[in-house]
Amino acid sequence: MSTSDPRPSIEPGALLTVDVQPHPRGVPLMRVLGDVDLATAPVFQKAVLDQLAQRQKFVVDMDGVDFLSSAGLAVLVDLRQQMADQNLKWAVVAARQTVTRPLEITGLLTILPIFETVPAAVDAIAS
Repeated sequence: MSTSDPRPSIEPGALLTVDVQPHPRGVPLMRVLGDVDLATAPVFQKAVLDQLAQRQKFVVDMDGVDFLSSAGLAVLVDLRQQMADQNLKWAVVAARQTVTRPLEITGLLTILPIFETVPAAVDAIAS
């Protein structure tokens, strides 16, 4: 009799993808797709830290996020502090309720630089 778990293991990267691409206006655009939860938040955090290491402004597009847990919110709060410490501009695109609802419940909707569209977010930080 085997004691191994019969359920297949799923890699966090299969549940969340983070893709960073240049934007025509010179602002990197980080697209987050999937679930940001306890298992996948480290993938999100690593992408954020990679951008922070470049010491430049950027936009986090979360309109592809299907679920946002407290672990994902913690990454955003930490990012807010680090960007402030480095005096860098950044913005979050969040129009879907899967993202805006957790931000609203926690009070983060009013303290994070939230925009409804990528163009609005880029406009806010490109200047």
